[in-house]
Amino acid sequence: MNLIGGLKPLITGGSPVVGLRYDDGLLLVTIGRGQRKIFEVHDRIALSAIGHSADIERLRMMATDTASVQGFQSSVDDVTLHRLTNFVLGPTIKQSFEAIFGSAYIIKMLLAELGARGEGDGFIALNYDGTVQSNQDREVIGGTHEAETAMQNYLSAAEVSESSLTAALQLALETWVVGWELGVQQTETDSDEEANEGSELTTDKERLHEVLRDELQAGEIEGAVLETSRRSNNKFRLLTSDEIDAAIADWL
Repeated sequence: MNLIGGLKPLITGGSPVVGLRYDDGLLLVTIGRGQRKIFEVHDRIALSAIGHSADIERLRMMATDTASVQGFQSSVDDVTLHRLTNFVLGPTIKQSFEAIFGSAYIIKMLLAELGARGEGDGFIALNYDGTVQSNQDREVIGGTHEAETAMQNYLSAAEVSESSLTAALQLALETWVVGWELGVQQTETDSDEEANEGSELTTDKERLHEVLRDELQAGEIEGAVLETSRRSNNKFRLLTSDEIDAAIADWL
């Protein structure tokens, strides 16, 4: 299954993931339905993904084990997102995608790194063909290219007056809805051309909040941060239910 046309339908219906910088670090947000979707890779690195659950687990373990070995054998300073994505995960995914025999990884990954000494913060998105895209302040993965473009456009257009965790979480959830709706629309069509013709970008906040309420009937918000102020070498933590409830209290 190495053809793009064979892989795309298996990813299209995946729950998008949004990564945003806020005033105390980096935030990853998605909505899951049972299985956990955001993981710690190393002290300052986290990941989430869309795709086949077995592939996600296989590559998550590869990233975690590689980071642990590098940190143990040399130095934690050698454990960087750049090394993991460009020398481990990216080549592995690309090789499987281009292989004549065997199955390609059905996956898109979004990774975040909180750099040491205030340098190197940012996000990297890995596509199912092994290509890499990086951004210091925000990044997304969605079921389709159109969904990701719409999500990026929504983030670009957002009038952000503050970068608190609550504000960042609210913006991330609205962005998730934008990507989710377009992914669902494309899942329900037979071709990209038909999807493009039928896709309508939702940007009205009341409408976004309404869709989110509907989706939360079956799913749960999952979020995690790499927190600068955390008094530990390990900067990763999952968001608490209180933090999530505070962000959506006015929308329910």
